[in-house]
Amino acid sequence: MEITHIRSGTLTDSDVDGLLDEIVDFDRRINRALGFGEDFDPLPGSVRGKLVRAGEFTSHEIWLGRVDGRLVAKAGAYLSLFDNTDVADVYIGVLPELRRSGLGTELLTVMERQLAETGRTRLTAWAEIPAADFDADPRRPRIAADAGTGSLPAERAEVVFAQGHDYRLQQVERCSAAVVQCSSGGGVDSFRTEDGYVIRTWAGPVPEEHIEAIALLHQRMSTDAPGAADLHDEETWDTARVRALEADREYTGGRTHTALALFDGEGVGFTEVVSYTQRPHVAYQGATLVLSEHRGHGLGARLKIANHEALCQSSPVERVYTWNAAENSWMLAINDQAGFETVGWVGLWKKILA
Repeated sequence: MEITHIRSGTLTDSDVDGLLDEIVDFDRRINRALGFGEDFDPLPGSVRGKLVRAGEFTSHEIWLGRVDGRLVAKAGAYLSLFDNTDVADVYIGVLPELRRSGLGTELLTVMERQLAETGRTRLTAWAEIPAADFDADPRRPRIAADAGTGSLPAERAEVVFAQGHDYRLQQVERCSAAVVQCSSGGGVDSFRTEDGYVIRTWAGPVPEEHIEAIALLHQRMSTDAPGAADLHDEETWDTARVRALEADREYTGGRTHTALALFDGEGVGFTEVVSYTQRPHVAYQGATLVLSEHRGHGLGARLKIANHEALCQSSPVERVYTWNAAENSWMLAINDQAGFETVGWVGLWKKILA
C-alpha cells in the first residue's frame, strides 16, 4: 500500500481540488458502513477546510493509503498547537470490502510512528455504533469503560480493532437527536429568569461584550466535562482563540448558534450548536457547560431550550444532534427534557505510545 502524509495548509488549490471528491466519497462510504445516515455524511466544505486551514491553535493531518492508485484507507489526527502538544485525536477507516486484510494495521502503524516522532504520545480516538446495533442483544459480551458507566459490544469490529492495537476504552458517550420545536410565543434574544439569571441567544460571532465570558467557559469545558481531565490537560482559551474557532467554522460554511447564561453580569453557563449551509436543516452540538457553582438550577435545560427556540425562529434547522458521557446522568436527563432521543453510542479510546 502506498501511503501519503498530508498536513493541512501544505497543498496548492489545484491539489485540494483534485483530492476533494475522492476523500468526500471515501468518507461517505465509511459513514454508511457504520450504519449512520446522510446527516453524518461528510460535507465538502468541512473536508476542504481540513485540507486548507492551518491555524494558530489547531491543525489537522491525514494519511491516505492507496492500492493500485485507489484510495482504500484513510487515517487522520487533530492536533492542538497551543497546549496539549503531546496529544493527538486520531481516527482511521478502511473500505468495508477490504477490511481484515492488514491495511488498517499498516496505516495505523505509520501514523502512530510519525506522531510519536513529533512528540504526540497521548492518543485519543472515537468509534461510533448505531443504537439499533448497540441494543440488539443485551446478552452479548461487553467491554466496560475505564471511567464512568458505559460499555460496548465486545465483538464489534471497531472494538476488536482498537483492543488489538492496545487502545483502552476510556469512556462511552450517548449520541442523541431532537426535533427542534417552536413555542407559539416567538423568540427573544434575552430574558431574565425568576432566580436572577439572564439568558442571551445569538447566531454568528460572539458579541464583544460576551467574548471573554465565552473564552473562560471554553477553558473550563476542557476539564470540567466528565472524563475530560483524564484525556488532556486544561486548554488555554482567550478572545483570539474564540475568534479563530469562529473563522474556521465560517470557512467551512458553519454558523454557530449560542445561548449564554449570565449571573450578576458574569458568564456562568453556555451551549452552542453549529449548522452548515451545505446541510441547513441539521445542527450539531458543540460545547455545553454550566459552572459547578451554578448547577442545580436547571440552567442546562433552560439554555438548550432557549437555543432551540432561537434556532426555530431564525434558521431552517429542524433537528439537532448532541453527545454526552454515559455517566453524565444529569445532562442526559436535561437532554431528555429537551426532547432528545438516543441514535447511537460512541466509544472514546486512549493509548499511550512508548
